[in-house]
Amino acid sequence: MKITPININTFATFKGYVDDGIIGYDDAVSEANRNYIRSHYNSWKMPYHSLYEKEGRLTDYQLRLIIYDLEKNHEMRLIAGSNNIHRGQTLVEKQEYLQALKQKNIETIIDLVGYGKTYEKEVKDAGLDYYVYNIYENWWEVSSFNVSHKNKLVNFLKKMQQGNIYIGCQHGANDTDIALILNDFFNPLLEGKISTAIKPNDSDFPVKLNTLYDLFTKEDKKLLGWTKDFEKRLIRKLISI
Repeated sequence: MKITPININTFATFKGYVDDGIIGYDDAVSEANRNYIRSHYNSWKMPYHSLYEKEGRLTDYQLRLIIYDLEKNHEMRLIAGSNNIHRGQTLVEKQEYLQALKQKNIETIIDLVGYGKTYEKEVKDAGLDYYVYNIYENWWEVSSFNVSHKNKLVNFLKKMQQGNIYIGCQHGANDTDIALILNDFFNPLLEGKISTAIKPNDSDFPVKLNTLYDLFTKEDKKLLGWTKDFEKRLIRKLISI
């Protein structure tokens, strides 16, 4: 027996896909799907609660629609060569997009703006981890870096190495560019895999990047997996900017 939701929203046809409204089947075949739903969702509700135990999911069509909208209107882009790392706009008050990212195996949302407890709750309610690396406080507003700024950068780089990340700022543009330039310079696991609109020789980049490099300790370099060859390439890049 096919299971269809009651009064489900109907979307327009999208890229050749038509929403048939079918969520699953009332037999053993869909048991794996129901287990998947249980493991990924905590808050969404749907019809047939007795079968799905009040756990919801998007139909395949709805998921495709949301991912398409993320890519088109929220500047979501996969970072080439990375371990499932995407960049884009911060998804405040967009719970359905957070849910869709969960289905793309995203595990952590990195907030580059620092929207605070409300956004943190939205992210955690979607079953995702929340991490803040505030670019305003750790780049734009910094006239002279100190150990605290460096430590926050090291923690950010280590988080990026874990992969399965959505990194977002207000518009999915300049602040993600800054974060990814820092990542490109100082993260050996993602070196050379990031393309940004901002060039590292713009404005006060040379001074800031060189100052940060001077603050890295042997322990920091070991933690991030720096090699002698990586550091040689990094020094050449710092000299050339």
